[in-house]
Amino acid sequence: MKSQKAELFGNSKRRTSSSKRLPAFLEKIERIVDRAVPYILALLAFLIILEFTHAADAYHDLFLKIDYFIVAFFVIDLCFKWYHTRDVLKFIKLYWIDIIAVFPFYAVFRLYFAVTELFAAGESVQKILHETILLRETKLLREAEYGAKFAREARFIRVIARSLRILRARWYVAHWHLQSVSKSYKKSHKN
Repeated sequence: MKSQKAELFGNSKRRTSSSKRLPAFLEKIERIVDRAVPYILALLAFLIILEFTHAADAYHDLFLKIDYFIVAFFVIDLCFKWYHTRDVLKFIKLYWIDIIAVFPFYAVFRLYFAVTELFAAGESVQKILHETILLRETKLLREAEYGAKFAREARFIRVIARSLRILRARWYVAHWHLQSVSKSYKKSHKN
């Protein structure tokens, strides 16, 4: 039961006999990643709070780059977890929240808007042939509406995706608590 809890909370110290050891430099990187998780989560929380201020519009590009950095960081962490698990079902069962946290939801919605725009353009081919000038004006208006709609929805989607990543803090705190309890238990029961 204890090893199941350790696996559930990502304790990389307890490896199964089938898992391989990482090379020394990758183990160092893994330790750095594990130690940096709370700081990255704090940065993510700060980014979510700033998303609701006027700074979000002024520094959109910077916020996007920071968000990409955070996602890349979590992807690296997931790669280490995959290296230790090597079982698809077990990996999904243990780290489903991490997988959802790095899933690019905004890309799915961007694809949806692109497909709907493609279908809208397909329906308007006849209009292009007959009413070229009028269609140019309406298309510009439609693109402006889609742009404004996407900008509002994209902010909401980014906040949801970042909020899912902050849920990861729950697992991190539980993992830290289990490690400290395990260390104190080992110290008190040494022969």
